[in-house]
Amino acid sequence: MKTYCLQHNLEFDLTRSVPDMAALFAYYPGEEAEVVLRVGLEDTGFTASLEKGGMVWKSAPVSCDELVSGEVSRCVKLAVLDVFAQMTGQTVELPWGILTGVRPGKLAHKIVDSGTSFAMLPNYLQERYLLPAEQAQMLTNICKLQKQLVPDANKEAGIYIGIPFCPSKCSYCSFPSGIVPKDEESQQNFLNFIEQDVKNVVKLLGMHRLNVTSLYIGGGTPTSLNEKVFARLLQIAADNLLLPTIREFTVEAGRPDCFTQGKLAAMEAVGVNRISVNPQTFHDKTLKLIGRAHTIEDFYRAYEMTAKSKIPVINTDLIIGLPGESEEDIAFSLQKAAELRPHNLTVHTLTLKRDSALFGSQIGLPAESAARIVRRGEEVAAEMGMNPYYLYRQHYMLGHLANIGYALPGTESIYNVQMMEERHTVIGIGPSSATKLPHTDGHHIARLSMPKNIFTYTSNIQQLGEKRRLLFEE
Repeated sequence: MKTYCLQHNLEFDLTRSVPDMAALFAYYPGEEAEVVLRVGLEDTGFTASLEKGGMVWKSAPVSCDELVSGEVSRCVKLAVLDVFAQMTGQTVELPWGILTGVRPGKLAHKIVDSGTSFAMLPNYLQERYLLPAEQAQMLTNICKLQKQLVPDANKEAGIYIGIPFCPSKCSYCSFPSGIVPKDEESQQNFLNFIEQDVKNVVKLLGMHRLNVTSLYIGGGTPTSLNEKVFARLLQIAADNLLLPTIREFTVEAGRPDCFTQGKLAAMEAVGVNRISVNPQTFHDKTLKLIGRAHTIEDFYRAYEMTAKSKIPVINTDLIIGLPGESEEDIAFSLQKAAELRPHNLTVHTLTLKRDSALFGSQIGLPAESAARIVRRGEEVAAEMGMNPYYLYRQHYMLGHLANIGYALPGTESIYNVQMMEERHTVIGIGPSSATKLPHTDGHHIARLSMPKNIFTYTSNIQQLGEKRRLLFEE
């Protein structure tokens, strides 16, 4: 492994910006480093230099608008990128420029809020962050649409209920969910704590008169609960949280192996108006490889039931880069998904996180193939009349690409915008959920994360509720 040693005297944290750029050239921090990387601030801007075997390379200076962390990070990234390109002679692919964070949309919103027009935003992103023209325009379009969907002035809030159970563990999954208990008593006992947490949130809503517009039940897989317990979960949510201001009530029902007509009827009965039913792939061999205990036929049955129901909006997810799948395999899945004509299509790019069983595995799909399939996903969505309305990125993502959500006009998920862009309050209920409270600047948040461990969560439910209350008092 090629290594470098970083030296600098800046009063800023470079522990993310420098490694993210160096890794593009397969260089990583190391104690006995092959090269020394120095980053500094001169009169003309930030510079980076590399020293190896008596030879020295130096970047062009990058001028900085103001000495704040985000702007410093941008300048340092550009300088480090420049000097490594000089030393190695490599030209690296930058599908999202120098943006390495999870939420590129937050940057777009911040730039617009600072006075840059939507007309100028694509050029701004290309020049200062090296975004390709296509991504710069997509990010601009998404930002503009989001401001229409969830206006900043409305101060809309969302509520998330997390059910940390699944019928089985997918090999690519890093979510802290467990296998659902088989016995009803254990499921009901867990739901007792969820109900306590819901009651705590009801008090919070009364105290702060929040404009709650979205209610989302996710996980895990909420439908992994048996029919009786699942119906009770929905009723708890509806009785306590289905306020007159709610515009959407979503349930994540992604796993066809725990989807039944009874659970669908329970969703209809309480007014659920959005649902996700996800194949992830249209190849049975892949489903078996990733640990899913259902077939494509099972998915079709679940989708057909939902399409005939009173629930007006259906989302379907696909994943690019699953084990053993070729570019042609994924293109086939995209086509099959399009034939169903869902209202939303979310195209994920495989991310191998440390908590997943596949972490450390070699992904068979080349990055360039993944990039082509992502573009094909854009084309398929456009052919169905959909527009991209939210996106996010993850570390260890195949090809440094993105997860993109597409929707027919008028069917976009308010909650997805609230959660991803972090400009509106989101209240989390259940293990691993997060409560996010935006600061007045619209770009920073106060956050409280519930414990991932179910026992820790249930043992401290009242104390956690108090911590969440105090978050709103700060």
